[in-house]
Amino acid sequence: MIDNRLFEKYDGLIFDMDGTLIDTMPVHARAWNMVGEQFGYRFNSQIMYDLGGATVSTIASAIMQDAGMPQERLNEVIQAKRKLSYELIPTESKLLPTFDVVRHYYQQKPIALGSGSNRQIIDMLMQKLDIKHYFNAIVSADDVKEHKPHPETFLRCAELAKAEPSRCIVFEDADLGVKAGLSAGMDVFDVRTREIIRA
Repeated sequence: MIDNRLFEKYDGLIFDMDGTLIDTMPVHARAWNMVGEQFGYRFNSQIMYDLGGATVSTIASAIMQDAGMPQERLNEVIQAKRKLSYELIPTESKLLPTFDVVRHYYQQKPIALGSGSNRQIIDMLMQKLDIKHYFNAIVSADDVKEHKPHPETFLRCAELAKAEPSRCIVFEDADLGVKAGLSAGMDVFDVRTREIIRA
């Protein structure tokens, strides 16, 4: 259980999605392994965890490089991964305990979602889990030019949720996301350690 009183002083709450609010990471890892098999390469899905919060193209490029696969096939790999994700994610994703914080502060504080996933995946998960109404703002990888560890995702969340960035806290499960939150001037709750890192 996360103590909700830890977040009373903040005006806005901003959440990462994959691995923070929704347990999608094992599905993504399986999809990467399957894509590798499809193309005849051994993909190391651990790279996805190491690059948690990065976009699919960044992760694909790193996994391909590690497997010795030519980068000119990047778009093919991304398309194959997205297709598999759309098939697997709806049947295998569930809410994580951090979502209790969202429920607790629903309609009390502005709540935003800032994810490195694309809009189609986010919309699919929102619909499947019936949680879209909890969020005042949703920012996907498609909505920003710079991705995590750049702070743009979380700054855009604060702007859309009408909350002062320095009065927001970010909930994250990955190093790139933690860096992005701190770079945005926000405190970060690391769900791995259950500790608040001050900006």
